[in-house]
Amino acid sequence: MEIDSFVRALSQRSLLALESSPDLVADVLRYAETNAKSREAYWYHKRLTTVDVGSGGLRTSPARVLHELGVATTLLTASPLSQVARHWAAVRYCATLTRANNGRLALTRDANEVVYHHKVTQSEQLGIGLALVVARHVLRRQYPGWTFHAVDAEVALKAGFVDGGGAVESVSPTKKRPDYILLGHHATKTRRRMKIVILECKGTHQPPNFLHGQLARAAVQVEALSVGGRHPPALMVASHLTQTGITAYVLDPPGDDELWSGDDEELDGLLSTRPEDQFWRPRTATRDDIRTALAPTTSPSPVGATGTGSDPVEELPPGAPQVFDIPEPERGWFTQILTRAVAATALLFAGNSSAASEYATPRQRGTEDLASPPGLFDLDPAWATSSATTLHLPHGISAEGTRHRAPLGGGRVLEVFRGVESQLYRELAGGRIGAYLRDAPAFSRKRSAAPVDGGIYSYGSDGTILVVRALDGSG
Repeated sequence: MEIDSFVRALSQRSLLALESSPDLVADVLRYAETNAKSREAYWYHKRLTTVDVGSGGLRTSPARVLHELGVATTLLTASPLSQVARHWAAVRYCATLTRANNGRLALTRDANEVVYHHKVTQSEQLGIGLALVVARHVLRRQYPGWTFHAVDAEVALKAGFVDGGGAVESVSPTKKRPDYILLGHHATKTRRRMKIVILECKGTHQPPNFLHGQLARAAVQVEALSVGGRHPPALMVASHLTQTGITAYVLDPPGDDELWSGDDEELDGLLSTRPEDQFWRPRTATRDDIRTALAPTTSPSPVGATGTGSDPVEELPPGAPQVFDIPEPERGWFTQILTRAVAATALLFAGNSSAASEYATPRQRGTEDLASPPGLFDLDPAWATSSATTLHLPHGISAEGTRHRAPLGGGRVLEVFRGVESQLYRELAGGRIGAYLRDAPAFSRKRSAAPVDGGIYSYGSDGTILVVRALDGSG
């Protein structure tokens, strides 16, 4: 395939099949009950319900999935080569998704033929991007007028929790807490409201029944966070990846979703202060936390005594899971942490590490204790700078961001630009988070159609922009 055709293929809208049914709920619960005999954690799953996913599936594009993945994984790298790593996240999977002959979003042949250990990583990463696309689709139906921003759960919990020895909680993090916290924002003329939805993302190349185990484990992970003693609602999305078409299986554990509300002045006042690191400790769940009607009456069997032979890499740790409880009086603190993480994510996506670090707590930056393990924002001062530059886009839009170019041969280059719409960028860089939250949806509504120049222009509801295009070397 020629490079121009390859780039254009990223924008082709395709059908992403969605499934949520009582049969799926029954299969997942059956898996959990069977494996709870050897893994106690399975008893602590959330109650599962189906999701109204609409009819006919969801139309999206490979570029949309890559955009969601690129923003969501921005905070995971903080080395001197972090900007290159973030671009790598945007381009690494460019050749993995396509529109199949049947019109469905599907894996490319090359993506389907990678060896097993690469498939595991690939499915995890594509599972994140696909889950975010699906979650936004579902939440638009459930909460009209709300805008949701993805926050890495590890980033948020890192500011609040330490383990029993005082070090940052870091043991088996992917098995002990959910993947993302979706922070929802809604503004009227007199009121601002915040809510959160927990998101767990899964993906696999295995047969569809493998997803039952993934969703059973997800139901435990989304129960790991509570606010004021109540568990937020959650979405669990497991994507089955094949060359003939991708299907996303969705379940919707219910919960209490209101996090904070107030007027503009109250929100600006809340966000104008810096939240401090807390020193809470996650607790081990007890029998009182079990929600299933089939709670165990005896101790679990030894590990390996029963079960269906799921991938040990994904298996839940032995024993009861941990629960991260945010105290009721600290709802405002948690709102601060989440909104500031949203701001940091957008700025890092645009290449401004210096401004992003101002939104992090000392523990998140890795400066709380020099003897501690490296933090998520552990930036060498020499690299805590901004590489953001202005890019003028078609239809009068401009963005602040960073771009990398890779040679293609024949004097051509592949350019990838990541950034934030200019006005929103200035609000974030200037510390005006409340204004950013209010104005981001307006940008989403006013954006124009992509130009007909062969490039890919993906505009996010959070104001982020991803551009992929093939240019002459002098372009």
